Amino acid sequence: MSPQSLEGKKYISLATYRRNGEKVPTPVWFVLQENHVFVWTDPASGKVKRIRNNPKVSVAPCTMRGEPLGPYVEGVATLTDDNSSQEVRKAYRSKYGFTLALSSWWARLRNQKEVPISITLSA
Repeated sequence: MSPQSLEGKKYISLATYRRNGEKVPTPVWFVLQENHVFVWTDPASGKVKRIRNNPKVSVAPCTMRGEPLGPYVEGVATLTDDNSSQEVRKAYRSKYGFTLALSSWWARLRNQKEVPISITLSA
């Protein structure tokens, strides 16, 4: 699966791996940018902790509840810096609109930060 096969989808199931190898799938919003899949999340989340320990991830299109709509494809996740995040954030705003604005407002009220994750899928 190429990143382009995710176009038109609203959610992906991002599966990260625990130290014991157990797969932990989570439905998340995403955007495609320059052949990468980008996800924003809380830097204190379990996803980020697991990616720091093991950058291997699996991705599949899914429903809002996380039910996969296709096969998982392996990839490598990287926690990105803020310099590249502005274009990604702009793409997020364009894709998710009011729902993202509401979510961002709620995160600011709780003083929650976010970090972008860049995912490169295997061919």
